[in-house]
Amino acid sequence: MIFKTSILFFFLLSLQSFGQFLDDAPNKETTLKGLDYLYNQQFELADKTFEVVKSQYPNHPVKYLINALQIQWENIPIDKNSAALTKYIKELNDCITSAKVIYKEPKYKKEATFFLLAAYGFIALSHNYQKDFLAAANEAKKAHGYFNESKKYKNSNPEFLFASGLYNFYRVQYPESHPLVKPIIMFFDNGNKTTGLAELENSFKNSIFSRNEAAMYLVNINIKYETNFKKSLTYSAILNSRYPNNFIFKIKHIECLLLNNEFEDAKTLNDNLLKTRKDRVSTISGLIFDAYYNEHQTKNYQSALINYAKALKMPNDDRYTKEYHGMAYLGMARIFVIQNDLVKAKALYKECLKIAEYGWVVKAAKSELKSIL
Repeated sequence: MIFKTSILFFFLLSLQSFGQFLDDAPNKETTLKGLDYLYNQQFELADKTFEVVKSQYPNHPVKYLINALQIQWENIPIDKNSAALTKYIKELNDCITSAKVIYKEPKYKKEATFFLLAAYGFIALSHNYQKDFLAAANEAKKAHGYFNESKKYKNSNPEFLFASGLYNFYRVQYPESHPLVKPIIMFFDNGNKTTGLAELENSFKNSIFSRNEAAMYLVNINIKYETNFKKSLTYSAILNSRYPNNFIFKIKHIECLLLNNEFEDAKTLNDNLLKTRKDRVSTISGLIFDAYYNEHQTKNYQSALINYAKALKMPNDDRYTKEYHGMAYLGMARIFVIQNDLVKAKALYKECLKIAEYGWVVKAAKSELKSIL
């Protein structure tokens, strides 16, 4: 009896260490401050700030989710760093394990649901960028029950709008882009793209943990699928202004400026990017943006061809630069059409269609290739 009582006492103490984080205003504010440092790539300040929260929630899923986010942002592109990726996935799985413990307790169910959706979502996203679409769909399948649970909370807690928005949009979009997964997700609840976009916009406006991720998705979705460049620029401008040290946000903002024909602002930012950043993601992006600028603004086609070709010689990654390679093939093909070298143009359009997923790039390549056949 004494043994059982001790076990019960220990269990209750453990639950107290979890607490209800989503209702803990001071620690949520501290976490938000840490996330601002993290997104601005001030990693030492972020680490010091997060330690305050981790010390108060040592066994809570928030600790593991923060660890995962730190690993991701400190190792860009993480999908090309096997050691960092292994640590990242471990932290997300630890987040899931921890959240499942408190999910069994009614008063912690809402909180656990949030962290389960976040962790499963990030794992699925990682599989997606490694082109393991079935594994990505399977992770989404594991999260499906928790997603249904989250529907009850999204009107009372804006943190759940992000997961709901992603589900509604990608439940329709993902099988369109990756037909292989249709048998896995055919039994999922229906989605709605318009609803999903509205929920992501509300998440950006009202959530704490999800607002920057929501903004980044709105940038990418509006470029890749919706071809709404004006809307994408709205969100990229906010992220770039809020986090000027974040080179990923800067890259997306330069892309948005170019796609909205705001060439001189794009050039100023891109020249600075090429001058100050030497990593592969920045170099590929910067070369292609410079080429795009010369192709569309100055009509210096020779310079554009040289930089497109330089960027294409560098290996891309699915998360950040794959689509820029697609843009490079399209740009080079267009220049060779202007130069009346249709053999090279046809070959480049075909290379573009092998890699590109941006809707506007695919549409342009198909149409322009057809016109010269």
